[in-house]
Amino acid sequence: MAPPEHSTAAHGATALHPGDARRRVAVLLLIVFVDLLGFGVLIPLIPFYAVRLGVPAEGVTLVIALHSLMQFVGAPILGRLSDHHGRRPVLAISMAGHAFAYALLIVSDSLPLLIASRLLSGVTSANLAAAYAYISDVTPPERRAASLARLSAAFALGFAIGPAIGGLLAGGVSPDQADLVKPAVVAALFSMLALVGIVLFLPESHRPQPASAGAARSTAVGRRDLLRDRALAFMVALALLVLAFAAMRESLLSLWLHDRLAFDAHTIGLVFTVNGLAIAAVQFTITGRLARHFGEMATLRIGIACYGLSWLGLVLAPGLSLVLVAIAINAVGTALFGTSLQTLVSLRAPPATRGAVMGLYQSSSSLARFLGAAFSGTLFGQLGANVPFAIGAVAMLPAMALTFAIAARLRLPAGGA
Repeated sequence: MAPPEHSTAAHGATALHPGDARRRVAVLLLIVFVDLLGFGVLIPLIPFYAVRLGVPAEGVTLVIALHSLMQFVGAPILGRLSDHHGRRPVLAISMAGHAFAYALLIVSDSLPLLIASRLLSGVTSANLAAAYAYISDVTPPERRAASLARLSAAFALGFAIGPAIGGLLAGGVSPDQADLVKPAVVAALFSMLALVGIVLFLPESHRPQPASAGAARSTAVGRRDLLRDRALAFMVALALLVLAFAAMRESLLSLWLHDRLAFDAHTIGLVFTVNGLAIAAVQFTITGRLARHFGEMATLRIGIACYGLSWLGLVLAPGLSLVLVAIAINAVGTALFGTSLQTLVSLRAPPATRGAVMGLYQSSSSLARFLGAAFSGTLFGQLGANVPFAIGAVAMLPAMALTFAIAARLRLPAGGA
């Protein structure tokens, strides 16, 4: 049985006036947005870096998957570090790591350098746990879903605007013709700007308690108890199942659009922009309201249904119009599923170990993205371009069943949270 939700003043979290809390959230959202601009600049172009080096389709998705593999490794570590040393230093070190990883792409004329960049960008992107823990530190439970939705919207805006910038900077109609240096330079500069924002404008949200031996043992026991919590275990399983197929779509979309519809880098970037803008719009406008009125469990299920419909839409898409409809439905699924599940996870964690629990969730999400991206190339290359999307649509049926198992463990009504 999970511990009850604690107030923001307990166990080292900072009690804040609502206005101060809103200002801190706004600063973090701006910093995350700037950093994700840099990440977004490179999203549609990473396959081109690999293709230019002669990597086949199966290898391209493995290169993409390395980022998530290192997030899986780093998320629990950075989450625990943020519990013991504060959220701010973890966020700052991670931004510096992003900038260095993108700088490696500037001189990435060999596969080892490309791999090194992906590994470093992945492990430092594990700071997601610290970012979500920061929001949870300064936001009371009744406003948690709305605040987490806005953080996810900041990510989505970065994903939306960044790829459009990357496509414009790269130009060209093929991987061989695209300029891959300018996007890497701009991405590194964005991460450096985010680092400056953390150092100058972001206060600490978490006051770690003195690390006495007894306190350390107590924290360790509490963490083990949380890992044995069946509701949390089912949430992790749900994240693994759904996000593995979401990662397949993300890692294959550039190749799929290029091979099936002959899109160039600029057009692919615009498709990613539509996806990101749609996610951000849903996050900013309706996710928090839907969660307040219907509960996180209902919005979680809507998100899963939207994922399945969107992947079925891609399978059936004859051209750009239905592709954009499927992308828009997928954006709704991404917005509702991610925020709803993150909120449910955050409400299971006491403030003293919130970073560790969010790290566990982010690590599981990253493992799912690694597995999805790693296997997507094989399915795409050996069985057909639409096969990953068709399997993903069918897999949403057991995912929906898992939500009822979670609701039962949370002792909730079947339709609410």
